[in-house]
Amino acid sequence: MIIRFWYNYRFYSIKKNHFFIILLLFSINCTASFDYFGNNVNIKKDRIYLNSMREDRYEKDKFILTFVEQRGNPTKTSNKKKRKTLLRYIDLIMSYYGYTENKIIEERSRGIIDPRYYVTIQFH
Repeated sequence: MIIRFWYNYRFYSIKKNHFFIILLLFSINCTASFDYFGNNVNIKKDRIYLNSMREDRYEKDKFILTFVEQRGNPTKTSNKKKRKTLLRYIDLIMSYYGYTENKIIEERSRGIIDPRYYVTIQFH
């Protein structure tokens, strides 16, 4: 759609550039989140979602899982949701790769503005 103004061309091109920047920022903020496996995520319901999964280069079957965490102060209820979601992701990874056992080695949270939750896990 072409919008024509009675302004001169220079004024129109400045407005057009501002419009595209605003449109781009709006579309980035309103996009739905997807986890590592391509599933839609409701961050309020799940509290965390899997963002990346890296295999340790020194030990076989050891992974570092990086989760995006919901902002705000955690409560007992939200920590239960977080734990439940973590166990659901671990079960999904175990069934996908064919593992039968796991052991969580380390868990840590980092970041205030963009919080991340890191889990190091060893599968057998």
